[in-house]
Amino acid sequence: MPKNRIGFLDFLRGCALYGILIVNLPYFAKPMYLVGSVGENTNLFDSAASWIVAFFFESKFYILFSFLFGYGITVQIKDWEGVESRNRYLRRMIGLFLIGLLHGIFLFLGDILLSYAILGCAAWLIREKKTVWLLRFSLGFLLVAILCRMILAFGQDEYRSRLASSLSGILFETRSAYLGSFWEGAKQRAKDTFISYPFTILFQWPSILSMFALGIIAGKTSFFERWEQNKNGLKKSIPWLLTLGLSGNLIYSIHSRHLFFEDLSLSWLLGFSILDTLSAPALTICYVYWLGIYYHSGASLPDRSWFESAGKFSLSNYLGQSVICSWIFCGWGLGFYDKLGNFQLLLLAFPIWLVCVFVSKIWSRFFSVGPMETILRTVTYVKFGNIRLF
Repeated sequence: MPKNRIGFLDFLRGCALYGILIVNLPYFAKPMYLVGSVGENTNLFDSAASWIVAFFFESKFYILFSFLFGYGITVQIKDWEGVESRNRYLRRMIGLFLIGLLHGIFLFLGDILLSYAILGCAAWLIREKKTVWLLRFSLGFLLVAILCRMILAFGQDEYRSRLASSLSGILFETRSAYLGSFWEGAKQRAKDTFISYPFTILFQWPSILSMFALGIIAGKTSFFERWEQNKNGLKKSIPWLLTLGLSGNLIYSIHSRHLFFEDLSLSWLLGFSILDTLSAPALTICYVYWLGIYYHSGASLPDRSWFESAGKFSLSNYLGQSVICSWIFCGWGLGFYDKLGNFQLLLLAFPIWLVCVFVSKIWSRFFSVGPMETILRTVTYVKFGNIRLF
């Protein structure tokens, strides 16, 4: 564990976990093919909830967590200075990969840990690059992200036409599996994870790498340790970022929830791809600034520790949220699969997050490291010989 832990970083992680849960809940609760689809919502409340999630949460909080992951890389390397940091880091990524693989099969088809483990190896290769190089790398992968979104946009009509003929059978199979036994659900989830991974690679990986690089820059420049000095510089960019973030996400949320005409020209699809890629990070930076102002003010004192507790044990909380959601929706638990609307899911997110935070606060009274963090640390610090992949 870092010797001088920064409370604001844990606070941000706790906020990111809540935002990620809100976005992930529909994928726990219903077949992935229905999330954000035409006709998904049957009433005004569900439609409004779906739009709120798209505008304020989608693509914002996994980006925030990716940025914090990149920041954490620099912290880990500083703590491991003078020891065999390469092998420790690689073992950590292997441990994260294995946890993510199990998570994707047994709990959640939208697992992010596999991606972090794979791309984290790439982040190791750029850790010592200069700030200017890292900034160019980050901007370059934002351009790659735009290209990937364009590929997805141009292929969506063909994908929908192929899916339409077999959709009813797929939905029946999916519902039967997730409402069946634990093992039936795991088999279907493994299949869904495999099917959805090309989309994950195109939609998330370039943005994740971009945010990793920005996080490494922030770590190298001690951005959060010097928050009071840096916030004024950040404040100057907020009006521009907010304008881009609000306008871009407004268009994205209207488009993604099918409030535009579906038959759009290539120029419109290109515009959506650019706005979608750039507006989410812009709004995320605004979130970080506002949360920083709030955290360092007296107003945050009553609830600061709740978010910090979640962020301190972020891996355990992320997986704990998946356990609770799987129990609520799958057949081996309460069996609410495909029975709740988006408005109900939006309301459900807070109590799930609160349960995990409450457990974290109790755990922190007795232990300084979370249960899943302990497992990952064990894999990180055990020696399996001299691994030479880098």
